[in-house]
Amino acid sequence: MKVTVLHDEHGHILAIAKNVDLKKAGSKFVRVGMIPTSGQRVLEIDVGREHERKPLRELHNEYRVDVAKSKLVRKTVP
Repeated sequence: MKVTVLHDEHGHILAIAKNVDLKKAGSKFVRVGMIPTSGQRVLEIDVGREHERKPLRELHNEYRVDVAKSKLVRKTVP
């Protein structure tokens, strides 16, 4: 499953969305996206099959972006 992630320079996830076929979903829109502001980045990530059934909120709360590797990593609890 591919997701689009909006994150800050520290890897904190600000927004996350599934990538879907808009036409199949019944949308009249042909394109959607996130627009980053200063200090933010948008990244498209394949999160793998193990996360397909997880709610996006769970990914948002439990993961962050490793900015050096451009991938999701589980947050560590101090």
